[in-house]
Amino acid sequence: MTKYPPLITREQIDAIHRGNELNRQTLKNGLRALVSEVHKGNQQSGQSIKEVTDKWKN
Repeated sequence: MTKYPPLITREQIDAIHRGNELNRQTLKNGLRALVSEVHKGNQQSGQSIKEVTDKWKN
């Protein structure tokens, strides 16, 4: 046993770990949504470019 008590308890450490896991899940979900939106935007841009180039060809 040490002379001083621990600065942080096991319960606090566990709560921090749970919070970190929730943050990771939230970030992961947010990144998935962002990637999906970027992909949709890229598809729309690709379609617009195709339409413009088709008009120039004709």
